[in-house]
Amino acid sequence: MELIAIAVLCVAVASVIGGATGFGTSLIATPLMLMAGIGLAETVVVNLVVALVTRVGVTVQLRDHIDWRRVSILGLASAPGAWMGVQTVNLLPEEHLKPAAGVITVLCGLAMALPATRTARPPSAVATALTGAISGYFSTTTSLNGPPVVLLLGRARLPPLSFIADLAGYFVITSIVSLALLWSGTEIDLPALVPMIAACTVAGVVANQIGIGIARRLPTHVFRSGVIALVVLAGLLAIVTA
Repeated sequence: MELIAIAVLCVAVASVIGGATGFGTSLIATPLMLMAGIGLAETVVVNLVVALVTRVGVTVQLRDHIDWRRVSILGLASAPGAWMGVQTVNLLPEEHLKPAAGVITVLCGLAMALPATRTARPPSAVATALTGAISGYFSTTTSLNGPPVVLLLGRARLPPLSFIADLAGYFVITSIVSLALLWSGTEIDLPALVPMIAACTVAGVVANQIGIGIARRLPTHVFRSGVIALVVLAGLLAIVTA
């Protein structure tokens, strides 16, 4: 029960940030949960389920703003990447994957700090598929599947609703694919994680709404700067404590 309570706290903190930014939940939750002593496999599964549940509603609500072709390419391309991630999980011991998750977190935080492009650059189908594959690999190994797609969509300079809608649609697809592959291709005992998953999902949904409320009150640049600093710090701590 104590471990479940810790996981709930980590997910709640991360979901507040995720609700305010449209992404970033896993970026914060992963290093926090690893530092708290929760296993990487459990962390990945919990993050994927929370992402799936919280983004289904967004996908339905903003379905008219989704570029289904782009989301389909991203989702389909994530499958081979996610499969390769499962093979990595089976081959490498967790003590090697944990610091890797920290390094990826730091790099994602630094990438988020890069200035946005001023001219729109719609991604090609090849670039979209490659991004989907990379993101799929990160999904099953560390659950950090958001940043590659965020960077891709950011370069396209989509309208806010389209950006959020495409990202949500992608998260739904890749989370389902990743969970199915982890269930069938690893020794992770998903039924045993049901209590933790259920508690974290409830916390994630509630905290996500709190984050949305906070975002409406804080200047965007202030909140974004704080999120980036927190992401980098969390990643560094995950590396040090791995």
